Amino acid sequence: MRRKRGLISAVVAAAALLLGGCAGGEVSAADVQQSVRDGLATQGIEVQSVTCPTGVEATVGTVAVCTVELVDEDAFGQPVDRVRVVVTEVSGDELRYRLEPLAVGVPDDHGLTDDHTTTE
Repeated sequence: MRRKRGLISAVVAAAALLLGGCAGGEVSAADVQQSVRDGLATQGIEVQSVTCPTGVEATVGTVAVCTVELVDEDAFGQPVDRVRVVVTEVSGDELRYRLEPLAVGVPDDHGLTDDHTTTE
């Protein structure tokens, strides 16, 4: 019997990134990947790999979804295969965001409201 898997409601970490000198204010995919890895590590969650298909725009509400492979796939109490990065604040050259783990089988946009934009 397979149990239904839903969105894991915990916000893993809130973090900040510095915007590069690029016009348009975007954090590169490589920088987001490292920040996701670091943010999960601060919560005691070991990551084998993180892949973010795009960078993150410096606009409040921007959303990017990164694929993660965790050392302990049940670190959140159920299997997680993605982390949603949601920009919460932009101040000068600093971008703040929160990480939201997504359980296996849950759509990337599950639980998002209309004021979010997806950059994937």
